[in-house]
Amino acid sequence: RSMASMPLGAADRERFEREGYLVVEGALDKKTCRDMMSRMAELIAAWQPEHLSVFTTKQEMRQTDEYFLESSDKIHFFLEEKALAEDGSLTADKSLCLNKVGHGLHDQDPLFRSVTQRPEIAQAVGALGYVSPDLVQSMYIFKQPHIGGEVGTHQDSTFLYTDPCSCLGLWFALEDATLENGCLWAIPGSHRHGISQVFHRNPEYPEGPLCIFRDVGDGASKGGEDGELVPLPVKQGDLVMIHGAVQHMSKENTSSKSRHTFQVHLVEDTSGRVGIDGVSHEWPRDNWLQYPRGKPFPKFETLP
Repeated sequence: RSMASMPLGAADRERFEREGYLVVEGALDKKTCRDMMSRMAELIAAWQPEHLSVFTTKQEMRQTDEYFLESSDKIHFFLEEKALAEDGSLTADKSLCLNKVGHGLHDQDPLFRSVTQRPEIAQAVGALGYVSPDLVQSMYIFKQPHIGGEVGTHQDSTFLYTDPCSCLGLWFALEDATLENGCLWAIPGSHRHGISQVFHRNPEYPEGPLCIFRDVGDGASKGGEDGELVPLPVKQGDLVMIHGAVQHMSKENTSSKSRHTFQVHLVEDTSGRVGIDGVSHEWPRDNWLQYPRGKPFPKFETLP
């Protein structure tokens, strides 16, 4: 499927619902990709790393802190695990030590906001059945050469949970994503088994960690082993639309090339109106990501 032949049709939605993901070629032109990478370089140049936060996806080692929780509507910077020396200093130039920048790029930066708000992107989301989605977070992922860490098999709805689940990931490749530099892998059809855990704020904090996992089902056990994962290599400018319950991951980047991506995650409207599948959706108060009280999530301006 190519963005040039938008809007998406019934066959595309059927494939998405069957496999749990859909690759849309040429969603962004190469100039837009280069502009986004240049803008990120400007943001990094202006960043003074006074607060160093390491992002890890290994469940037993996840060190969530206040800086992470407060990033929902801001632009915050998170380091690779291997980016800090024993004395706490950076092991390389700050631009090469970052894992990601998040989580409010899609609303706080003019360029990233304009790309997110392109009508053809909103139309593609609407073609999958979404009525009035909330744009809850965005991330710029670097997948740095040689140190870009593995992201283990997971489900996005674990971290961006609505009742019922409605998360959709928009994964834009700003550079070619290959087998060598850490492209996506997914288990086709695994979303049909539901999710297995929810990542939420810990009511016992500060006696325990800020956020913890809660078991909600056996989706992971039904999803299959890693052997069922299939690679999804894509070209610069391609978009991968990812169902929130599909099992997916990316391997470590052992190559000399980076793998920059811009990712937006949305959920169906959480204000009480009827949305996808003819039901309303709730954003729990203990979700890790919370906007300041009284501030609504951004929405696509071209959808009702």
